[in-house]
Amino acid sequence: MRVIARKRPPFMTLHRWIFLIVACLLLLITFFFIYFRDIQGPQWSAIKDAKEQATKAADLNSINDVHHHIWSKESWVVEGVNQAEEKVFVWLTEDNLPNIIKAEDAISEQEMKNSFKNEKPDANIKRIQPGLLGGKPVWEVYYDDGQKPLHSWYNFYSFDNGSFIDSYKLPAKTEP
Repeated sequence: MRVIARKRPPFMTLHRWIFLIVACLLLLITFFFIYFRDIQGPQWSAIKDAKEQATKAADLNSINDVHHHIWSKESWVVEGVNQAEEKVFVWLTEDNLPNIIKAEDAISEQEMKNSFKNEKPDANIKRIQPGLLGGKPVWEVYYDDGQKPLHSWYNFYSFDNGSFIDSYKLPAKTEP
C-alpha cells in the first residue's frame, strides 16, 4: 500500500512575494533619496548661504529668486524685496562687498526680453538671468539663432540700461 504524502505548501506564497517586492521598492527609493540628498547638499547649502548673506546685506523681507552665475568668476544674484518694499538685486562674490541695485534703477527682465526679441526675432531664448561680467552687473541672454547648423549664443547687456556689451558664440558641434 502506498503512503499518501501531503505536499508541503510552497515557501513563497503570493503574500510573501508582494511583501518582498514592496520591501525592495521601499529600499530602492530610500537609497535614491539618500543619494540625491548627498549630491544636492552642497548646492542647497550654497543657496542657503547666499540667501542669508543677501538678507543681511540688503535687509530683505522676502526672496523671490536666486541665480548662480559663473563667467569670469562665480557670483550669486539674489532677487528680493527689502524693508522699504522695494524690489532689489543683490550681487554676491567671494572677494567683494555685496552690490545692491534697486530694480527701478535698472531695466527689467521683461523689457530686456522685449528689446532682444525686437533685435533678433528669429532667436529662441533659452534663459535670461542677471550675472556679472568684468565685475559689472549684466543681463545674460542665452539663446540659439534658429539657423542650421544650430548655434547657441551668450549675449551680455548692461543691467542698468540694456545696452549691448558683448556676445559669445558656442560651436554647433563638439568633437570627441
